[in-house]
Amino acid sequence: MANAINPTTQQGSTSYLTNDEYRNAPTAIDIDNLVFNSTDPAIQESELANVISRASSWVDTYCNQVLGATTETETQRSRVCSDGTIKFHPRYNPVIALTDFWYGNPSTNLYQAQDCSVAWIENQQIIFPYANMGSLYTSQGPLQFGFPQTSGMLVYLKYTYVNGYANTTIVSATATQSTLTVKSGTGITAGQDLKIYDGMYSEYVTVASNYVFGTTTVPLTQALLYTHAAGVSISALPPAIKEATILATTAMLKIRGDSSLTMSVGTLPNSGSTGNLEQNIGSDMAMAMDLLKPYRRIR
Repeated sequence: MANAINPTTQQGSTSYLTNDEYRNAPTAIDIDNLVFNSTDPAIQESELANVISRASSWVDTYCNQVLGATTETETQRSRVCSDGTIKFHPRYNPVIALTDFWYGNPSTNLYQAQDCSVAWIENQQIIFPYANMGSLYTSQGPLQFGFPQTSGMLVYLKYTYVNGYANTTIVSATATQSTLTVKSGTGITAGQDLKIYDGMYSEYVTVASNYVFGTTTVPLTQALLYTHAAGVSISALPPAIKEATILATTAMLKIRGDSSLTMSVGTLPNSGSTGNLEQNIGSDMAMAMDLLKPYRRIR
């Protein structure tokens, strides 16, 4: 029987834009005729959401990692360092938190860390103290290959961590209140600055120090200035990533042409632009790539 592999690597997160965010952006794109021969606004809205989702996926593919906050479980090998630590590099970054850590022999039961808060977390690296590890771990069974006590010895790891930029939507947020509720708490941390993208009512908020990591109720350091409807974006994504997603979405919509009848590149969209369509699409994607360069993962 084959040995099962159970790491979980996410292939995407939530879309990096809401429909309203794209609609409010100065793209000059007509988004009322995305689905040919349909006058139902709900169908047009659904297709716009689909294109934004594909553009967000393209952003992740270009960057070789998922940028929106996700929870990952990975396995890898490392070695005990001479300074009494185990250093390992997760696939995605920035690393937000280490939530579970196991080490030992992959063919037998592993040892689990009782306290992940002792880990030192850097942007692309986690350092776990190996000193006194026996007191930090409980064993589910003996390690057949021996407890690695000396520097340089091989150790097998399985760990779960949170990475990326918090990016979710509001469930409820009322003006003058110092708390709000979000759809997902993944990636949100105490002291973090978040932006609510709500057109002319957009505002910045700071997560209070009493926030409980991972929960959807978010206390704030100051009261909200405006009331925000459910579904409005609240995000820690750098604005450059948002803009790159707008450009990628625009390019994908331009490919459809002004009639949305064919996927071939043949006509200019209803944007009043001039010149060759391939050049316009290429310019959008080129600008998106330039904006995303600092966030690419080097394999």
